[in-house]
Amino acid sequence: MKPLLRTAAILPVIFLASYAHAQSAQFVDPFLGASGGGNVFPGPVVPFGMIKPGPDMAAAEGHDPNAGWNAKDDIRGFSQTHVSGTGGGAKYGNILVMSTTGALSPLDAASPRAGEHASAGFYSVSLARYGIGVEITAARRSAIYRFRYPAAAPANLLFDVSHFLLSGMKTGEFQILTGSQVQILSPTEVSGSTTLKGGWNKQPVPYTVYFYAKTDTPAASWGTWLDGKLSSGSKNASGSAQSKCGAWLTFPALTSHPVLMKIGISFVSIEQARRNLETEIPGFDFEAVHAAAIAEWNHALRNVEIEGATPEQEQMFSTALYHTMLMPTDRTGENPLWSSAEPYYDDYYAIWDIFRTSGPLLTLIAPERQTAIVRALVDLYRHEGWLPDARSGNFNGRTQGGSNAEFMLTDAYVKGLKDIDWKTALAAEIHDAEVSPADHLKEGRGGLDDWHTLGYVSIEGSDRPGSVDMEYAANDFEIALLAQGLGDTGDYEKYLARSANWKKLWDPDFSDGGFTGFIRPRHRDGNWLTPFTAMDFCTWGGETFYEGNSWTYSTFVPQDVASLIKLSGGPETFVRRLDAFFDVPLRYDVGNEPGFLAPYLYIWAGRPDKTDSRVRQIIAASYHAGPSGLPGNDDSGAMSSWYAFGQIGIFPNAGQDVYLIGSPAYRQTTLHLAGGKDFIIEARNLSKSNLYVTAATLNGEPLDRAWLHHREIAAGGRLVLTMGDVPSRWAENDLPPSTPAPE
Repeated sequence: MKPLLRTAAILPVIFLASYAHAQSAQFVDPFLGASGGGNVFPGPVVPFGMIKPGPDMAAAEGHDPNAGWNAKDDIRGFSQTHVSGTGGGAKYGNILVMSTTGALSPLDAASPRAGEHASAGFYSVSLARYGIGVEITAARRSAIYRFRYPAAAPANLLFDVSHFLLSGMKTGEFQILTGSQVQILSPTEVSGSTTLKGGWNKQPVPYTVYFYAKTDTPAASWGTWLDGKLSSGSKNASGSAQSKCGAWLTFPALTSHPVLMKIGISFVSIEQARRNLETEIPGFDFEAVHAAAIAEWNHALRNVEIEGATPEQEQMFSTALYHTMLMPTDRTGENPLWSSAEPYYDDYYAIWDIFRTSGPLLTLIAPERQTAIVRALVDLYRHEGWLPDARSGNFNGRTQGGSNAEFMLTDAYVKGLKDIDWKTALAAEIHDAEVSPADHLKEGRGGLDDWHTLGYVSIEGSDRPGSVDMEYAANDFEIALLAQGLGDTGDYEKYLARSANWKKLWDPDFSDGGFTGFIRPRHRDGNWLTPFTAMDFCTWGGETFYEGNSWTYSTFVPQDVASLIKLSGGPETFVRRLDAFFDVPLRYDVGNEPGFLAPYLYIWAGRPDKTDSRVRQIIAASYHAGPSGLPGNDDSGAMSSWYAFGQIGIFPNAGQDVYLIGSPAYRQTTLHLAGGKDFIIEARNLSKSNLYVTAATLNGEPLDRAWLHHREIAAGGRLVLTMGDVPSRWAENDLPPSTPAPE
């Protein structure tokens, strides 16, 4: 049965700015991007919350959705842990809860749904098979459910402790259950744990999720099951790697009041799960927990205020900000591996995705949060010896390209985030650049021997060598910037020189589509990869480019765009080349991160008007309201944050203190920044046709450049952009910074 989606209402008029600013959570639609490949988690959650309770669908075996939800299948139950926006093999889906009526059938309890609804911090649905209404809201490490059972029928509450999401069978990215156990402590209390390994990051070391649950209504009877065999009256069950166990509570026929069940989880112990629950949800006041979740979201979203947006734009923008605050997951106090006074975050899923836009967005609008995330990365290095490129289940992996935590750390440094151990951060970055890991898919850089001796990673040295080389060069530039800031001249010069290594993969003679000069992988003996086309791409194990092609990676030189333009034939040729990149189908992939900066590269060629129209074109074609409203995996808010920057009219060159100026979609955007400062972006004469910036002022002074330093934004002020319907020659000469390495 196809569900009826009822998302947060889109208001018929544009609200006054002050009210919208205070009540941003009302515009969030958790279903936006939940299907169509976006894979966004639609259940209730607070910002960066550890518990993410939501529906898991009874999909075809081995094809569970990454975030549990899809638009077509029946509901199997509601598990407590999920990721958001990810691709590849599924992760989590632990501790499934399901409500039923009548005879017990725990292995066949799935139900069609009706009246599905979600808003910030809330999810509800009707289980049509049983006539049960289910509502869920959440705190940081605990959640509360409200079950409305039909009258005059035995009411069951099932705890499938062994449940998990299963997909990625063909790629070896599937989860494996290694054990589970459950205890019925009293007619109102159930606890237990589940232990798994594997998943997208292929972790060989298991993770364990513990839980403690309590109902407001005592059960009249109970029992457990093991591999489908029911044991009425039993209070304990445990399963091995090959066995599945669970428990149930059965309530007497209910005539009026619902059953409330609250549940806490922990990655440390059942006792800590219990403390989490008792601390966050001491009673059974569902409405109070829901109100607190809404308040948290209003607080988290308060720092960006837009004016002149349509109702659909308001919804899409608020939801985009919301998506960037679902992961990584704040597990401070929940680290089972070591004790530390530092913050602890998991589910960096993946830094390769989030360093480009999600991290920079948080630096602007939630600097305290981004500081905690960066401190957690530095503490991971202290205790495990590596910075992750991705991490979940308390285990690093998988590395998608370079060592891109360098971008996260250096971006925070150049933008002035405080209370971070920068000396250790630099040591962590240098460790990535110098020490070969035992498993480069887990952490670190593969092919470092080649990088150090040849100046490039050969086809024999590592998989995905084309994209790996481009990322290593950019990563080394980030090390250079941090070293320079800390007064380490030697390392600054060393890594700045390495940041030019991308040129060693530039084949000046290779042509495609009428343009000459492309990034091309090469062998250890110096010969180019043959056969080769500029459209070649691969995943893990391939010989070319990860989630992109040479057209894409031949634009990825964020540290030195000026040199890229020169090698590409000069500004005019580069502009035509970018046009051909975007206009010819399949060359540009809006649904993957390597091309995020590409629409803004026109600015380095003196054509900001091209950026204005191109970004507008991409957003109009690829982003819209509704479940399929994102162009690809949201990747922990990466796609959503790209959209958010595109709409407000500035865009970060990640890892540097530079923002590019584009075409705003709103009449005015106010960024409420640290220290009580406001930075206002005003678009005068804005309309659908007036999409080009024709003139600008910054704090009342003429501005003839299409870029800003972070410090100009952080100081507060007003950027006024005058919009027109035809391109002008504004900002064609004062180009954004590039940092070429010495020849």
